Amino acid sequence: MVSLEGIGHVFGKDVSNSKVSIHAGKILPFEISSNCNIKIEGGESWLAHSSSAGTSIWSDIIQKIFCEKVQKTILIVGSSDAGKSSLAVYIVNEALKNGFTHCCVIDGDIGQGDLAPPNAVGGAVITKQITDLRDVDGQFFEFVGSTSPAGFEHIIINAIKSILKQFRPFCSICIINTDGYILNNGIDYKVRVAQELRPDLVVCLGEVSLFNTFRAKFGLSPILFGKPPSNAIKSRIDRSQRRLNQFQRYILEEKDSRSSNIISKPLNEVEFVFKGKLYPRVRITRYGSLQLTNNRNSLQIMRRKLANIFIAVGSDGRNILGFGVILNVSRSRVYIKSDVDNFNKIYLSNSRINEYNALEFRMIN
Repeated sequence: MVSLEGIGHVFGKDVSNSKVSIHAGKILPFEISSNCNIKIEGGESWLAHSSSAGTSIWSDIIQKIFCEKVQKTILIVGSSDAGKSSLAVYIVNEALKNGFTHCCVIDGDIGQGDLAPPNAVGGAVITKQITDLRDVDGQFFEFVGSTSPAGFEHIIINAIKSILKQFRPFCSICIINTDGYILNNGIDYKVRVAQELRPDLVVCLGEVSLFNTFRAKFGLSPILFGKPPSNAIKSRIDRSQRRLNQFQRYILEEKDSRSSNIISKPLNEVEFVFKGKLYPRVRITRYGSLQLTNNRNSLQIMRRKLANIFIAVGSDGRNILGFGVILNVSRSRVYIKSDVDNFNKIYLSNSRINEYNALEFRMIN
């Protein structure tokens, strides 16, 4: 908790004479006046020069974004801890300050996202200034089924495009955040994202080499370079805890009395989705495995592998209605912990979780 007595701002939001809560593992820059008293309870803090942290390192980007008040889509790419989510918050706050009434953010980071649980892409319309995207409830979700983009690139791109299509008619500015996967094939994946989304502007955060490589491979939109903030590297423990917190936010915390519901569905009344493919036919084999079949593919999953698997649930009318965990699969029924009971689709992931940890593994060997 940070308490201020005097003038202060976080990512352009006025937090003068107020208290600001900070989520575990999150770093916020407090830019305060010389006579402001600041009190910090818990966590770590340090002083940083405006040339290496805070909003001033992105002032040129903001100026170029808002030189004209026109509808625009902005894609942010960069390595892990380069400040992508922080820049998205800053752009939102400046957009609202500049008269853009509806700002949308699409979070395409399926491993460390803020607007959806791990394994999913989330989107939200934001109408008031914020300090952290995790203070915003996601309103649109698309399920991917992995916390690593490798092998799921086309599913992530289609998920972002689906949410963007819903946002564009009524949002004056749309910011698309991405994951930190840029090594090896990661940069080509980000170029493919840009090629398919055709944003009005791309911002590359991090090393100059990333900016130069991206600019050489993609020339359909203007590309801006942005410095990463200093001392913003998260530890492996911080990352694991933030990911677990996001899982718990959507399935384990009791937001209301329905959150502890255990739902039982006959297997012949549900369809399964895995890696973007729908499997409408479900049966238990003679050896007790779950067999999923469509017109082109068939796969078998040992039932014990499904215990504690993180899932999304949906229906024919709406893709994603909520999230849950598979507790058990019998020969005729599936048992799920979820706050949604009216669904006919189960979206499988590669994540097995409990209250204490989350484990990523291969569902299908």
